[in-house]
Amino acid sequence: MESISLVGAVLLGLMGAGHCLAMCGGIISSLSASSQGQNPKTNWWFVVVYQIGRITSYTLFGLIAGFIGFQFKQVSPIPILQIASSLLLIAMALYISQIWMGLSYLEKIGKKFWNLISPFAKHLLPVVSPKQAFILGSLWGWLPCGLVYTSLGYALSLANSFQSALFMFLFGLGTLPATLLAGSTSLGFKRVLNNKLIRWSVAAGFMAFGVFTLYSLLASPAHVHHH
Repeated sequence: MESISLVGAVLLGLMGAGHCLAMCGGIISSLSASSQGQNPKTNWWFVVVYQIGRITSYTLFGLIAGFIGFQFKQVSPIPILQIASSLLLIAMALYISQIWMGLSYLEKIGKKFWNLISPFAKHLLPVVSPKQAFILGSLWGWLPCGLVYTSLGYALSLANSFQSALFMFLFGLGTLPATLLAGSTSLGFKRVLNNKLIRWSVAAGFMAFGVFTLYSLLASPAHVHHH
């Protein structure tokens, strides 16, 4: 897998900091409340185990997506997945730059499925054990999120279980700074990432790579026919 994909995975997680705080901030606060009166280390450990569970879910999604992508690649005469991944990179750039928030519509698709899972997650609160924290994190990985779905679509295009799992794992790592530092520190971190110059710089990188990849695929008939 190209190094730009590895870096891109982490950047996607980082740039989704605001979204991650909105989605997971309440759960992390609940984890903190669950261990009030206990050793502060216990509180921190619950949060860490929750994050491990969440990233484990992302990694598993990537593993499955890579397998499905590989099977599709074997029967497709043209690089449909690669073309789709280029378009996803362009969509990511527009989303990060806040020019077009169309990826948020993907969340509506996942909400119906999430409604089936959320009751199980709620039963795990308050969290009183690392096992509960891990399971809660694993379930929360299914929370409807446009950036997760988009990243998963790119992982699918890699058509390799290991590479796709690694991509999603690194995406999960990218979300850690915002979710681990829930509170005033993370809000400051969010403000930095929401800086227009930073967002547009990262978006420009994704846009350039997406357009270049798409052009390379479409401008090479031999590649399209013999891939």
